Amino acid sequence: MHSVEIATPKRLLNTARRELGSPGPRVHVPPLGTPRLPPAFPSASPQKHRVSSPAARPPADRTPSPLPLAARKVASLSKQSRSRAQNSNEELPRVLPPHLHPLLERQKRTILKSLQQPPDIDEIDVYGEDYPPTNTLAYEQLGDLLTGTVTRGEGNSCLLIGPSGSGKTQMVEKAIAALPDKPIVVRLSGYAQHNDRLAIREMAWQLAQQTGQSFLPTNDEGEDDEPPDEPLDVPLVASAAVPPDREGEDDNPFVDSGAAPEPGLAISVTLPPPAHLLALISMIPTLPRPTVIVLDGFDLFASHARQALLYCLLDTAQACRAGPATAAGSGTSSASGMAVIGVTARVDTINLLEKRVKSRFSGRMIRTAGPTRMAHWVALTKAVIGTPLDSDADVDASGEWGNIWTKAVERFMGDEAALEVLRETYALTRDYQMLRRILTCLALELSPSSPYPTAAKLEQAIARQRCPPRFPPLQTLPYPAICLLIAAVHAQTSGHDVFTFEMLHETFKNQVRTSQSAPVQVGGGGIGMAFERLTDLRIFSSAAAPGATVGREFMLYRSAVDRFAVKKAVETIGHLNLKKWFTKAQ
Repeated sequence: MHSVEIATPKRLLNTARRELGSPGPRVHVPPLGTPRLPPAFPSASPQKHRVSSPAARPPADRTPSPLPLAARKVASLSKQSRSRAQNSNEELPRVLPPHLHPLLERQKRTILKSLQQPPDIDEIDVYGEDYPPTNTLAYEQLGDLLTGTVTRGEGNSCLLIGPSGSGKTQMVEKAIAALPDKPIVVRLSGYAQHNDRLAIREMAWQLAQQTGQSFLPTNDEGEDDEPPDEPLDVPLVASAAVPPDREGEDDNPFVDSGAAPEPGLAISVTLPPPAHLLALISMIPTLPRPTVIVLDGFDLFASHARQALLYCLLDTAQACRAGPATAAGSGTSSASGMAVIGVTARVDTINLLEKRVKSRFSGRMIRTAGPTRMAHWVALTKAVIGTPLDSDADVDASGEWGNIWTKAVERFMGDEAALEVLRETYALTRDYQMLRRILTCLALELSPSSPYPTAAKLEQAIARQRCPPRFPPLQTLPYPAICLLIAAVHAQTSGHDVFTFEMLHETFKNQVRTSQSAPVQVGGGGIGMAFERLTDLRIFSSAAAPGATVGREFMLYRSAVDRFAVKKAVETIGHLNLKKWFTKAQ
């Protein structure tokens, strides 16, 4: 009875407080981020009579996360990418169905073809609008120069400078293919034509092949100066001499039908003597179409004797007068244009030219640039690998293969391991030729049992392009050899880059006396045999010529491995005494 009298007024009092809006009992709310602790004395039975409204209920405490917000976002994104990769793995068949095997071979051929002519990557998308598009600007300048030569008959010369693999040759071919009229193109290489005579031979051959006639003197005219070489037995038959039943087959598109000889008569190209070098080049502006001469390895042509070929080419191009280019067969005296394009990777090529040659050069230098950001390599790799197949009759199989290959490429380019391998290679070299060789090996490794590119295949392809290590792994050397390497590190630390065997042996004996743990002879091999092995492996190389009065133990040597390689070998071995001894070399 007493308990009822005491409890009833308290319950009525709480009800009155809720109805009148008076604040209830004060509840302590901890600050955000405070870890929630369990109650010290949990109640045995829940209190059913204490029911609070949702408005008065304090917010639940959250246990703070040990990671910051940005890290949690990255972790969640990585989990999502892993889940997407798992979903893509589930959708891709592990073994390619038999009806898709021919499409895999076609895809490999398409990738190899795309590597020879890489697709164009929009520089604005990769670098942004603030970055100047170097190669795009260079292509526009080169195209304007060649257009003036073809349409207005100008004589131009320029130098295309850029690092290896920056797209210089591809840019020249693309600019020539985009011209409104098809010019006569002569391609010379300083790597193949080591002197002016070989260059003239190649020029005469290409001019005769593209025009269908020889502009060179006969043997009788040049026998006074020097007996010419044997003529090239090249039957360049004009289109009029082709039988009617074989019309359109293997015909030369560069042959001028107006200059056709008698039916059945072949043109014999006679190679000129050196005295007729200038006469051949001076005939170039009289050809029926404009002429573009591409000199690959322009700096090598500058090393020829007296630079006669460069002087004649640049002098002839400078003498061309601008005007409407007309065909030589029309009866007019208007000459065709001529352009000389030098391609080189040396930025100081202009300084190699003689004064008389430099005065004939126009001074136009167009520069190209290779990929300057990792995103450019990634975009180029994705564009090459993801090149779609050409149209095929089997539309269903092509569509199925296109979906499978697109998912495989997306998974490959989204793999962080593959991007890390590409990043390491990009840090070593930015040459596109290296990337082309790597992707060629990657494409050749695809097979019906393993038809998709992976990070492991990419790493194997990159390992094939790297040179083998100079020395065997240092951790595989015997214990005395490792002790000698550590002694050499101590000698370098003390300022002796060049040492003798006695110096290393003395350091080794001091360590034996102080530690009482480094053995002098291990497994039948002593410290002297270990030194001989290091010299045989060229890890210790001789720093001076041997003398008759100098003993072998006093000959000077130098270590070919650095401190970090020795440290890595010691850590791999894990020997405690070696670690302590190496640590002393500070």
